Amino acid sequence: MIDSHCHIDFNVFDKDRDEVIQRANDCGVSDIIVPGVLRKNWGEIQTISTQHKNIHPCYGLHPCFADQHSEDDLAALEEQITSNLCVAIGECGLDYRKHQPDRELQAKYFEAQLEIANKHKLPVVIHSVYATEEVIQSLKKHPELKGMIHSYSGSGEQAAQLEKMGFYISFGGTITYDNAKKLRIVAEKIPLSSLLLETDSPDQPDADHFIYWIV
Repeated sequence: MIDSHCHIDFNVFDKDRDEVIQRANDCGVSDIIVPGVLRKNWGEIQTISTQHKNIHPCYGLHPCFADQHSEDDLAALEEQITSNLCVAIGECGLDYRKHQPDRELQAKYFEAQLEIANKHKLPVVIHSVYATEEVIQSLKKHPELKGMIHSYSGSGEQAAQLEKMGFYISFGGTITYDNAKKLRIVAEKIPLSSLLLETDSPDQPDADHFIYWIV
């Protein structure tokens, strides 16, 4: 098994990161893909992936931190991926929840990262919340791009469209929640060949562990 989306670089893992990686391996998780969210995190991801052969880095600028990104970060991203091995660009995308950064600002960084990924022939790891249609329209501008939509929250019809465009779909722990019935119906219709596993750890505990995460 491969955990396609795990923030093992976050400081919550600083005290026992090696043990967490080993426990995952012991449970059958052979590889872990780590997406970047801020420029300042890239160095930690790079270090961890150097220390652990089964950790695979991505570098990107997360939409929820769009108001913390800068033009310099885009230039730094291109330098980062040309100087260091990585498996994808991301985590990039759009998040249209309330209290998230300005949508136009998010779109600016999303489009720029799609262009960088296209230029360097790398897949993209996409974060999309209440913005699936907008993400699809952006991806149509780059028909050669492939990648994954993590923690999918769109419709079955949109999932089918993304599959045809060459994208994989993954679901986080929230699919186990009681109020996720519609999402489970969508998941049932997606062919296994288009599904990826992810934890999005530490951000999406499953229903059995949610209360402990809150405490």
